[in-house]
Amino acid sequence: AGAGDGQLTRAGSMMGTPAFMAPEMAMADPDAIDARADIYSLGCVGYWLLVGELVFPRSNPMAMIVGHANEEPPSISSRIHGTVPPKLEGIIMACLRKDPEKRPQSARALSKMLEAIEAEEPWTERQAAQWWKEHTERETGK
Repeated sequence: AGAGDGQLTRAGSMMGTPAFMAPEMAMADPDAIDARADIYSLGCVGYWLLVGELVFPRSNPMAMIVGHANEEPPSISSRIHGTVPPKLEGIIMACLRKDPEKRPQSARALSKMLEAIEAEEPWTERQAAQWWKEHTERETGK
């Protein structure tokens, strides 16, 4: 055991959760990683919240990482029963662009994009609770 064994990360090691890893992180290119990688990860969270599934559901972490690095994510509307406002879907999918230059460039820019969306019919707490109940039951089989 050496003095550095307690380190959480080491040079050349990959860090992050595979299901939410930006392509530039998956490619282990430290010079390409900046705050826009967080925008990508936030897009993965938004996708999961809307779809109820990961962007690239795979049987193992390495396959997820390969998906993030090489595959285009399926559209949200192709994976759900129901509708998502097209502008919201567009923003989430913009966060998931492979090229960081094509994503929202900051959290502030993303916030402004989201603020500009006007919901035709706001989602109530009751509707949200019902959605989560249905999806939890589907996931757990209860």
